Amino acid sequence: MVSTSQDAGDRAKQERRRQILAAAKAVFADAGYHGASINAIIERAQIARGTFYLYFESKAAVFDSILDQAMADLRARIKRIEVEDKAAPAPQVQLRAQIVAILEYIVHDRALATLLLSAGHTPEAEASERLDAFFTEVRNLVKRALETGMEIGLTRRCNVDLASAALLGMIRGVIEEVLRQDGAITVDDVVSEMLMVALRGVLK
Repeated sequence: MVSTSQDAGDRAKQERRRQILAAAKAVFADAGYHGASINAIIERAQIARGTFYLYFESKAAVFDSILDQAMADLRARIKRIEVEDKAAPAPQVQLRAQIVAILEYIVHDRALATLLLSAGHTPEAEASERLDAFFTEVRNLVKRALETGMEIGLTRRCNVDLASAALLGMIRGVIEEVLRQDGAITVDDVVSEMLMVALRGVLK
């Protein structure tokens, strides 16, 4: 009985933390890091000030937690391409499925996408540095994916530093365009075009 009560308490704490993170993400997306305040987050989350400080010590701490959760969620969607299991889909099919899953995660969370696209536009040094670190980690994920692709013969030999930077730039541009068109294009269509550009370029 004590264990069940404790489990319920833990779930309630996790849900309250998610509630605060969701509210903070919306506030950062609406006001930017500089314009966001703990008061605005508290009001959006409909919690007491003391409750906020039970979970986060500052605006910077909750901002970091949003990016940490986003990175964990992205990593969970990236799997090694299976080439030895004959029952597995073709490597190109696996790659496409992963890109779709990653983009759907980002564009379906408009607040997160807006926050991520603010990189390079925020005057706050601490937020800018944290966003830069986030995208450096994403670029490293892309770089390792390219290296794996070369190992299994899925991608050509290339300068992985340049290629990963170029692909990251394309991904950010695509996310911005999807948000701008607001549902006029689907993630599936976007991924098809991305793969055509990434794999074949734009020449006839």
